[in-house]
Amino acid sequence: MANPVMWFEIIGPDSERLHRFYRDALAWKLTPPVKEMGNYSMVEGHEPGPGGGIGEGPTRVSIYFATSEPQRVLDKALASGATLLMPVTEITPGTTIAMFTDPAGNTVGLMKDNPRPARAATRKSTARPRAKKAAPKRAGKARAKTTKKRTTKRAKRR
Repeated sequence: MANPVMWFEIIGPDSERLHRFYRDALAWKLTPPVKEMGNYSMVEGHEPGPGGGIGEGPTRVSIYFATSEPQRVLDKALASGATLLMPVTEITPGTTIAMFTDPAGNTVGLMKDNPRPARAATRKSTARPRAKKAAPKRAGKARAKTTKKRTTKRAKRR
């Protein structure tokens, strides 16, 4: 699907109540709220699927769609009847968003894709490592004789 849902937000005037509700009702694990960001907590362990957060502010539910070109998509949305809420803005390094309302007044966000760098493909062998045969333990004298015999055989070959 082009532009899949990547993030969601649930915002309301009493963030503590919202945190408690979603912890109890859906067993969500939440990060500690960040006061400077409107008591915003993020949902932990959401993989696979979109991530999300819960915070304080005027009541709204927002969904964010992934796009590699947020400005282009925002321009198309505005031309199609959306109302701008937030221009394309870098929130943190690696997090760039824009927000608008659709013609029905729903809050919609765009979030720039940040594909993770491809990891070098490493192929693990499925074959079992060969077991080395253990040499039988010998008494000190027997080992000395064996070593002496090998040395003597090598000398004769030369």
